[in-house]
Amino acid sequence: MKPDLDAFIDARRTVPFAYFSHDCAHIAADWVRENTGRDVLADLRVDGGPLARQNLLAALRTVRAAGGILQAGMQRLGPCLPSLMAQRGDVVLALSGRKIGIVSGYSYGICTGAHIVCPGNDRLEFLPLSDGVAAWRV
Repeated sequence: MKPDLDAFIDARRTVPFAYFSHDCAHIAADWVRENTGRDVLADLRVDGGPLARQNLLAALRTVRAAGGILQAGMQRLGPCLPSLMAQRGDVVLALSGRKIGIVSGYSYGICTGAHIVCPGNDRLEFLPLSDGVAAWRV
């Protein structure tokens, strides 16, 4: 049985932003894990292995070592598609422009069809699909 995207979103709708549990990478990775059984952040989770991220500086270094946020996504999720090809349930990298989260720039989210849902400061935020930069099939 395929996971229910609406139930996944509803369960997180009012959860405030929190690094390493309710940030953009973890929301997207949790959705991928629910759909595929594969945890693309297993080695980076706080309770994970020796590379577990324990602070924001370490997390930013991990992204920088990958070559940036897009390249980090490709290393973990594979080749990307243009964001406007995203389908419901796909992971999308969006240009957030200080609209969401705590750090401005980019955010991973999940395509709901016409929108990208991403964690904001105090709840999930819905960005237009046109704010997408890249997408990955889930």
